[in-house]
Amino acid sequence: MEHYRYHYWSRDSGSIHGFLFSRIRVQLLTNKYAFLAVALTVGLILYRFSPTDYWFWPKCPVKLITGLSCPACGIQRFIHALTNGNVKEALAYNYYLIYAIPYTLCVVTTYYLPQSRLKDRMTEVFEGKTAVWLYIITFCIWFVVRNILDI
Repeated sequence: MEHYRYHYWSRDSGSIHGFLFSRIRVQLLTNKYAFLAVALTVGLILYRFSPTDYWFWPKCPVKLITGLSCPACGIQRFIHALTNGNVKEALAYNYYLIYAIPYTLCVVTTYYLPQSRLKDRMTEVFEGKTAVWLYIITFCIWFVVRNILDI
C-alpha cells in the first residue's frame, strides 16, 4: 500500500527496476541528508580521481555534439583542482564558477536552515525572481562569451 504515495513516471514503471529506481530518485530528492551524502561522496571521489585521467567521468554532451563549451564545462576538473588546493588551475577551467558556486552554496545553505525568518528572507533573496533571472542571463552571456573568446 505504501507505493501509492508516490507517482512513478519512468518509462518502465511496470517493472521492479522502474519501481526501485523511481523510489530511490524520489527519496534522494525529498531527503536532504541523502542528497548531501551523495554530493559529499561525489566530491570525495572527485578529490581522489582526476576527470582527465579516468574514463568513468562523464563528458559534456553539449561539447561532444556541438563542439561548443557549455557554461558548466570544466566543473569536474574545477572541483578536482580546487579540492586538491590548486586554486589558479581551478579558476582556469571555468571562470563562471566564481559566481555560480557561491550562489549555489547560498541556495543549498538556505535549504538546510531550520524554518525561521532568516530562512524566509534568504529564500526570498536567493530564489527570488530577480536573482534567478540574473543567474539565467549571466549563464547565457557566459555561454556566448566563452565560445567567442575560446575560454
